[in-house]
Amino acid sequence: MVDTSPARPGLSRLAAAPIVAVLGALLAFHSADPWRYLHDDNGRRYSSYARTHLVLGLGATGGRDFFFDPRAGRLVPYGHHPSGLGLLLAAWFRLTGDDGPRTARALPAIFHLVSVLFLLDLLRRQYARAPALMAALALALVPMSSYFGKLVNFEPLVLPLMIGLVVAYWRWAEGGGARWLAIGFALSALGSPIDWPMPLFLALLGCDAVRRWRRGDGTRFLAAGAAACAAALMLVAAVAAWVSGPVGAREMTTAVGLRLLPDGHYAWWELAGKVIDYNRRYFTEPVLAASVVAAWLLVRDVRRYGRLPPRARLLALFGALGIVPVLAFPGSAVNHAYWQFYLLPYEILSLAYVLERLGPHLSRRSRALVYAGVACWLVAASAFTLRTRYAKPSGYVVKRVRQFDRYL
Repeated sequence: MVDTSPARPGLSRLAAAPIVAVLGALLAFHSADPWRYLHDDNGRRYSSYARTHLVLGLGATGGRDFFFDPRAGRLVPYGHHPSGLGLLLAAWFRLTGDDGPRTARALPAIFHLVSVLFLLDLLRRQYARAPALMAALALALVPMSSYFGKLVNFEPLVLPLMIGLVVAYWRWAEGGGARWLAIGFALSALGSPIDWPMPLFLALLGCDAVRRWRRGDGTRFLAAGAAACAAALMLVAAVAAWVSGPVGAREMTTAVGLRLLPDGHYAWWELAGKVIDYNRRYFTEPVLAASVVAAWLLVRDVRRYGRLPPRARLLALFGALGIVPVLAFPGSAVNHAYWQFYLLPYEILSLAYVLERLGPHLSRRSRALVYAGVACWLVAASAFTLRTRYAKPSGYVVKRVRQFDRYL
């Protein structure tokens, strides 16, 4: 199976519209309910930080995350993460005039729908109609998208910026003008105050640029790689200094250690097994299988031909940026399934990539059976996970949320 130019016609906007509508309906499901489902304690936490900004003002909070106990008049700082999410929620609450769960969940859902539109555009431009349609269906259904897309956490807000960063770098690397590189740097600056992986993504792309220079692609790659790595370090330093102000560097160091080292004593195969099981459950088995096959095809093609065509290089970039946070921070990856959220572009595009490369080797009837089987599996597996894990209240989350009752 050799990667060729994308066939035409591609995914039409008319076909994509009902898929977006299905995803919108799934994101709206239970969106007005209280904070009681798995991972909903994050929503209660960050809503509280946003209310602190609104009640006390940025002059008192410095734009940082604080719980505020109005009865005791006490501020409790939280210095583990960048504070951009709390600030965006505060602005969103002020804009809408409401600070309830539905409003809070709507903010990440809107950002996630932007990511979905970006990915649908890539599918439309780069893949044939049937594989692109199947990947679009997976994007609408899999729980990593249809549930975690409305999770009040960093990942849904940063994902569209990450997609834009990767595409901007890819366009520049494939011969585009310097404006694409400037767009990438701007997106990194916007995303870094929201989540730590954003400067990591910039540094990884800088490393890829240096790799391209070493391969003989020109000195512009060396200059871009050095600038990207330097900018990533400056962004990390600036955000760390801002966030750690109320808690000190020691607390920040402790937080990093918790993410580098998992709780308990896990053997490496136990860690790997848990991460893979998260992927199977929240992306579904067909998408997991396609992502593994796509990785094998990319490695095989590099060894066989020396380099990848542009479409495959974009897929490889998404895969590298998505998997590195999982590998670099096993303490978070083993405890939080949504730590794999940044793999969403790679896994969705992988499904289209594998189906398109497999297509010429199958008869029309065999292709129809494969597509029907994948579609049924996507629907059944996604419905099972959403029903069993995200449509029933979690006693653990309810208990956690009660601990926040004293705060705004």
